[in-house]
Amino acid sequence: MAGLCLAAGCHQRAFVVTGMDAAATDGSPDAQTTLTLDISVTGCANLSVGGATAVSCSGPVPLTVSFAPVGSAALTTFRWMFGDRSPSSMDPAPTHTYTLPGSYTVMVTGEGTVGTVSRVRENLISVLALAAGASCDVDSQCGQGLRCLCQPGAGCPAAFTRGICTTACATGFCGAGAVCADYPLPAAAGGADGGDDAAAGAGLTATCLADCSSTSCPSGFVCQSLPAAGQGSAGWVEACLPLGAAHDLGASCRGADGALHDAACSTGLCANLGDLGMCSAPCDGAHPCPAGSGCARLAGLPAPVCLPSCSASAPCAPDPAIGCAAAITADAGTDGGVPIISGALDASYCAPF
Repeated sequence: MAGLCLAAGCHQRAFVVTGMDAAATDGSPDAQTTLTLDISVTGCANLSVGGATAVSCSGPVPLTVSFAPVGSAALTTFRWMFGDRSPSSMDPAPTHTYTLPGSYTVMVTGEGTVGTVSRVRENLISVLALAAGASCDVDSQCGQGLRCLCQPGAGCPAAFTRGICTTACATGFCGAGAVCADYPLPAAAGGADGGDDAAAGAGLTATCLADCSSTSCPSGFVCQSLPAAGQGSAGWVEACLPLGAAHDLGASCRGADGALHDAACSTGLCANLGDLGMCSAPCDGAHPCPAGSGCARLAGLPAPVCLPSCSASAPCAPDPAIGCAAAITADAGTDGGVPIISGALDASYCAPF
């Protein structure tokens, strides 16, 4: 089975051939009884087996796995050491959660009426640091250069039931699997390393988040269009945010206090459109609208804004003063349709009556 790697999420059990025997040690007539003992583990996101000794159970932090002894039936009690300085366990088949990244050696000692035997698996557990955009509880769970922001009570939207691994990205670079988005996150003062980077104590505007342009977001997250951020950036990126953290383009955004709330919108702008306001974004030749929308010039607004397209299967937000209207060219006036500067002229858009 050298080099075998089981797919992520398979939660397979590793029964590995024991390389350790021990004779009974109690001086009984059964002193030559041979005891065998090894370790079975389940719950790994990835399990690799490279022979009798090279076994690795890995997954992102926090990683919860279950252990079980495999060996002689004469062994009746077991003591487990998990390698992370946590207390030992006398549970025959314990479940344990590793809360910090690192490699951990697991040891089990089995005892019976005919003797005692121990088994050590070096670096059996490999707990991986979290990438940008992943849920977290403390800074030390995040990969190098990332911080766990938006922990409960930090001032982020209530949708952030846990923190999120992120950092500022003024240059626009976030690394593989992440994008630099214009989404403000309140930052805790002082990073995990005690540094005082530009994000400390201030809002992060250019924020690294998980890229969902070609993959799905994890459970509890939703893929949303956000303005691209960083030096020289224009356009839009697809990023994962907790479900309910921000409203999409076209959603209503006027609060119960009657005010327009820009921060409620993933686009960063709550335009004074309709009775309930609409999440929108400014647009011009250098700042295009996201896919599925058009740039329109509307009476009463000082600059063009993005409007979502609509259809029978994609209706507008439930605002009594917003409806689905056909597009017209921007120089055709404002009667009879939505004057579109850029976007599909054969589409309809959500606009004020």
